[in-house]
Amino acid sequence: MKLTEKQKAVFIIANAYGIGQVKGKKLLESLKEIERLSYDIPSLRKEILCIFGEKEYREICVSASGINFDFIENKYKQKGVGVITIVDDEYPETLRCYDDAPLILYYKGNVELLKTPCFGVVGTRFPTKYGIRVTEDFVAKLSKRFTIVSGMARGIDSCAHRTTLNEKGNTIAVLGCGVDVIYPPENRQLYHDIVENGLIISEYDIGENANSHNFPARNRIISGLSRAILITEAGEKSGTILTLNYALEQGKDVFCVPGSIYNKASMGCNKSILACQTRAVTDVNDIYKEIGMSKTDTIEPSNLQLDINEDIIVNLLAEKGELHFEEIMQYVDLSVPQLNTLLIKMTAIGIITKTKNNYWSI
Repeated sequence: MKLTEKQKAVFIIANAYGIGQVKGKKLLESLKEIERLSYDIPSLRKEILCIFGEKEYREICVSASGINFDFIENKYKQKGVGVITIVDDEYPETLRCYDDAPLILYYKGNVELLKTPCFGVVGTRFPTKYGIRVTEDFVAKLSKRFTIVSGMARGIDSCAHRTTLNEKGNTIAVLGCGVDVIYPPENRQLYHDIVENGLIISEYDIGENANSHNFPARNRIISGLSRAILITEAGEKSGTILTLNYALEQGKDVFCVPGSIYNKASMGCNKSILACQTRAVTDVNDIYKEIGMSKTDTIEPSNLQLDINEDIIVNLLAEKGELHFEEIMQYVDLSVPQLNTLLIKMTAIGIITKTKNNYWSI
């Protein structure tokens, strides 16, 4: 790949010590001929000093003298990695408008997906069966209308990507490491599937490993790209709440699926709904109504009115995850034939699932 002069200018700013994304974006927007940064910085000295001080100007000069663009271009070519900078037409407008927008995005896969309508889906790394099922149900429908954006983390994120790919939809994974680094390692196959059928992006240069400092920043890109955010299951102190906060700061709609009050994995969603930070949704049509889109024709089981015993069973399975028939018997005032009939009915309309050896789950 060959970098343009404007792209080289962005690399110089991005690598200048003490500049950062906010200052760098301001400078790039202010300079009339930013490409001159790549071959004639002294001619821009006055313009730069109108924005920054002498110290920043010197750091930009040091950065320009220390970059070997031939080496960089060969490195990305060998890795099959593409680059989009904030001055390129391909850069997503939904992200460009923010002050802390990344100056450079590295990618593998179909970069055209950045121009499609996107919807973020995130959640806990340790989901319950309820969380997985809810994610699969919502994403299967959302992926018909949106490119699904998530972080390829364990749990809900990975489920969102896999469900989208299974539905032949489009998905974007935003990483907290270089796009050539597979993290978590067990997502190797998912990583290759997304490269082949979707898009992987990151603001971190190739070779950079995942670390805890990268993920909060990664979350602002997920929300920045997205029309809205859906959180299907999240604990009270889950990293997902960082994405929620970024989305709220960016003025995005955030939707949460409520869960059992006894399930810690749903505490973050439930509390954000209670605090009126997010909108509670139990059906994809709730989302479409809020964002002004036409509804689907599907009627979800979650819209059905449950009787007392059905409600007990749903809450019980949401809390426990999976229970045997005999264990459920202890919580309901029903005979064996009555409970068996009720479980079969609830399975038929899609509320619960029979797993194996007379075990049941949501």
